[in-house]
Amino acid sequence: MEKEPKMQVYEVGYIVVPTVAEELLGGEVTALKDMLTSNGASFIADEYPKMMELAYEMSRAIANKKQKFTNGYFGWVKFEMSREGIVAAKAELDKNESVIRFLITKTVRESTLTPKRTYTKEGAKRKVATKSDEPAEAINEETIDKDIDALVLE
Repeated sequence: MEKEPKMQVYEVGYIVVPTVAEELLGGEVTALKDMLTSNGASFIADEYPKMMELAYEMSRAIANKKQKFTNGYFGWVKFEMSREGIVAAKAELDKNESVIRFLITKTVRESTLTPKRTYTKEGAKRKVATKSDEPAEAINEETIDKDIDALVLE
């Protein structure tokens, strides 16, 4: 009796090279998803890549030449897959020269996006005073000096 492989939920965040024309980006995403499907992925959610400025310069060897990038198309895919499948998918992502960098993480099936909260008067228990609520007061050096002297004497 064969034991069925345990399925786990993963998410892959990836950055595609900015040299890919925007009209060809869909083909790159489809190729990435097809590769995951061929390794046994069952898709849960995804976000189509968007051009973003990178926080720091990243390099990638493409056609045996080191190239540096300061922006790229960032997207992500959430899917369910066996451990063996994710190992094979990682090996294929490492070889994909269209992907600058990727990160595979274990996650949960449920949405991890935090919904925006709405507040009502009934839900508010107390209002915290902020500096913008207080009336503007003229500050002069004499007042400050007196306040400092009073604090030092205490």
